[in-house]
Amino acid sequence: MTATDTPMNLTRAAHVGISVSDLDAVHRRMRDAGYDFLGDAYTFLPGEVTPDAALGTKVAYFNDPDGTNLEIIQPKGGFAN
Repeated sequence: MTATDTPMNLTRAAHVGISVSDLDAVHRRMRDAGYDFLGDAYTFLPGEVTPDAALGTKVAYFNDPDGTNLEIIQPKGGFAN
């Protein structure tokens, strides 16, 4: 595919994060509504995130119909600021 025939809506790489206050509840409701997540919800552990104050941050990922990577995140500590 060349620049001249690349569709305008082809993003190549994108990531959108949506902050929520209760990831477990939102994740459950979205699964019940038919969203297909890329894996289980995940909570960051020691050594996986900087700053350490962000430990406990929860995330879950899914794609929109165009393939854009979307994230729901319940930020903690350093990620919440």
